[in-house]
Amino acid sequence: MPFEVHHDVPCFGYLIDHPATGRILFLIDTYLCEYTFPDLSHIIIETNYVDDILEENILKGIEHPSKRERLLTSHMELETTKAVLMAQGITEVQNIIITHLSDRNSDEDRFVDEIKALTGKPVYAAKAGMTMCLTTKPY
Repeated sequence: MPFEVHHDVPCFGYLIDHPATGRILFLIDTYLCEYTFPDLSHIIIETNYVDDILEENILKGIEHPSKRERLLTSHMELETTKAVLMAQGITEVQNIIITHLSDRNSDEDRFVDEIKALTGKPVYAAKAGMTMCLTTKPY
């Protein structure tokens, strides 16, 4: 089931429901999510940047100050990702996969550790070529 998300161009998130996987929330290319989805099995969610690293990079001249304005209306910040996760029905969640991390304004280990500490769930950072079995039930 597609649903509209907030980005600087039209984008969609998806709620995937299948007997073999359960309910998967796929949420990228957005800076927030106003919906909640109960009984999720897996979550694939954008965690693009964290504000303190972005600010440091702006001060160092690594990022142009205008980057902040674009990110605020296009990509999900770590604290927003955490809030979205905690608003969902995560009791049955088996995996959280964070994706779409910024090359310069993120910290993969920090993101994984903070989300794992908050949710108590296994958390993975998506990488090119990565595969995961998201089966929850025999098909």
